Amino acid sequence: MEEASEDRAYRRRMRLWKVGLAVFFVVILWSAREAILRDMGRLLIKEDELMHADLIYALGGAPLERGQELAALLAKGSAPMGVTTGGNPSHSLQAYGMDVLETELTRQAALRVGADQQQLDTLARGTSTWEEAAHVLADARSRGADTIIVVTTEFHTRRVGRVFRKRFKGSGVVVLVHGARSLDYDPQRWWDTEEGLLMVNNEYVKLLYYALKY
Repeated sequence: MEEASEDRAYRRRMRLWKVGLAVFFVVILWSAREAILRDMGRLLIKEDELMHADLIYALGGAPLERGQELAALLAKGSAPMGVTTGGNPSHSLQAYGMDVLETELTRQAALRVGADQQQLDTLARGTSTWEEAAHVLADARSRGADTIIVVTTEFHTRRVGRVFRKRFKGSGVVVLVHGARSLDYDPQRWWDTEEGLLMVNNEYVKLLYYALKY
């Protein structure tokens, strides 16, 4: 009886110890939640140091922020020419009966903030990052470029860099990936907005998808 009583007491102490340990870790994680979330966002951002290039390609999607960043880079003299890409139509504009491709939306965004239309061209190709990389490679080769800057949204830079370098491997064309700051959320506090939450969640899913498929 005495041994059984001691055994029950021991099991109770172990349960309490486990519960206490679990609570301790929950408190630690909760107190460090912002730092953890911030690091999750930072992990998705991997940009290259910019140098002068032959061409700048602004990828399809998020035309306003990428178009504005393209215009800013052209104004700095980062390259003499910019090309907007993307063969997807804007579904929002289709609701108004307008069939406008992403490449044209990004070009218009660059023009609205002062880009010289003589420095802009369009490449209405590609419905995914993998497809865009192939079309950009062919276009860069046709123009005789040996260094290009690829503009995408900040949280896309790690994935875009991996995809483009895989496509461009052995081509002799240097790819520099540059991130455009999002207009919808603060990358330092992305979890505060629905847009930020969706962006980071989707980007991690895409990273896994591209890693498994390509």
